[in-house]
Amino acid sequence: MADRSQAQVTRALTRDHQVRLSSLDASPLWDGVRRAHPHLDPEACACLTELLSATALLQGRTLFAERLQLLVKGSGRAKAVVTDCWPDGTIRGVLDLGKPEAPSWIAGPGVFQVMRSNTSGQPYVGHLPLVEGGIQIQVEHYLQQSEQIQASLTLWCDPGTGEAGGMLVEPLPDCPPARLARLVQAIEGLEVVPFWERTPGFLASWVSQGEGVEELASSDLFYRCRCTREALLETLRRFPADQKADLFKEPGPLEVRCDYCGTLYPITREDLLAGEA
Repeated sequence: MADRSQAQVTRALTRDHQVRLSSLDASPLWDGVRRAHPHLDPEACACLTELLSATALLQGRTLFAERLQLLVKGSGRAKAVVTDCWPDGTIRGVLDLGKPEAPSWIAGPGVFQVMRSNTSGQPYVGHLPLVEGGIQIQVEHYLQQSEQIQASLTLWCDPGTGEAGGMLVEPLPDCPPARLARLVQAIEGLEVVPFWERTPGFLASWVSQGEGVEELASSDLFYRCRCTREALLETLRRFPADQKADLFKEPGPLEVRCDYCGTLYPITREDLLAGEA
């Protein structure tokens, strides 16, 4: 039985070589979000957890070789949702609250942006206007429009229990129509399966429909921040002199809080000067 105390995303290929899939039990990510963002209510945490899940599943398409960042900026109850995942499995995210009266968390007008950095450091940025629908619709639209890939993304997060996860399914170009029809039926039929049963092993079996799967790669996920005092100081030292002077107009240290994890870093004028000697 899989260890559900550790989030893990798995990339696999059905043994008939007709379908690729990635699956994830994201309940541990929910736990990380709740601890790191106590100011967010459960529904906001669910929205952030869904984008984290989508990020991990998309990263699986490169067999976890690239850093991947997703940004949803819109006009719904979430003004902006940002996630960031590294090849070593470190993942983090932040949600800025928008209009509390909006009917949904993700709503246009707005933009969906994908930022990738491969092992050589070459960046890629793709963005599309938001379409009607939630996070999984935005990701499917991006894959279809920007990468010409037909894929189905299923995301879930229960704000009451924290049961969360996701599945990304891609039929390969030579997938026969009959096999594709059975695949669509299986994906639609997932609605009857309780969230707590949707383990990666179960999802692989459900999608393969008896064919079995060959695991291509897997990655443990760790919800944690990569911020450090040294990195923050290095960023501040690159500010122009007049901007650095403005930071210390008031007496006492400057307090900088990390948006991702909430860590507060007191910074003094002497801290900046120490690195410029």
